[in-house]
Amino acid sequence: MGKPWAQQYVPNTAIERWLDQRLPLVRFMHDAVGAGYPVPKNLNYFWNFGVLAGVFLMIQIVTGVVLAMHYSANEAVAFGSVEHIMRDVNFGWLIRYLHMNGASFFFIVVYVHIFRGLYYGSYKAPREMIWMLGVVIMLLMMATAFMGYVLPWGQMSFWGATVITGLFSAIPVVGESIQTLLLGAPFVGNPALNKFFSLHFLLPFVILGVVVLHIWALHIPGRTTRRASTSKVRPTPCRSTPIIPRRTCSASSWR
Repeated sequence: MGKPWAQQYVPNTAIERWLDQRLPLVRFMHDAVGAGYPVPKNLNYFWNFGVLAGVFLMIQIVTGVVLAMHYSANEAVAFGSVEHIMRDVNFGWLIRYLHMNGASFFFIVVYVHIFRGLYYGSYKAPREMIWMLGVVIMLLMMATAFMGYVLPWGQMSFWGATVITGLFSAIPVVGESIQTLLLGAPFVGNPALNKFFSLHFLLPFVILGVVVLHIWALHIPGRTTRRASTSKVRPTPCRSTPIIPRRTCSASSWR
């Protein structure tokens, strides 16, 4: 839903009016990323890293789905299936490297995004929900990355899984039960590999869902500004611009 002080969507053709009455996708896009959702003009390039994080998330999902078509989650053949992807699958080496290095860039972009939020106070009222959803996204990313690290089933994967899951055994009374629940067995083996592969495939789509909530929560109070991150003043059309850049005010309207 667009802000009342923003430019409202007006369907121009009969087809647009017909579609707007039955499935208002154009209105939704207009209000979400078009002129129906202006942002302050004094933003800098730090505000691009949220979109970049979304781009890397989609890269991870697309490349991950392709890799899953050729990967075998079995301790006897998991390492060999990775070698098969690298050597025999057309452009498999490229897809795997995009997925592997894309994860690192994904975290770098998210770290910058978090730093921007901390520096400009984007966690303050009325934007607490945006920050909390962002923390959930970060935790899901860490879990997904750990499980993906285990999947090649090399020495570092095996012992990494052993050490990280072993940390839960340090919890008094229930620690060993939690570790066994995570691994599906008292040790790191085929049950753990199957479980990690299933969750590694599922969690990115959960992250995508939380990202939708994250953006939805952002649209309620609007974006922060560099000068007053807690300001509740609604920007006027002459002092704001759509999230997709376009000229909204004539040069003569600047003060």
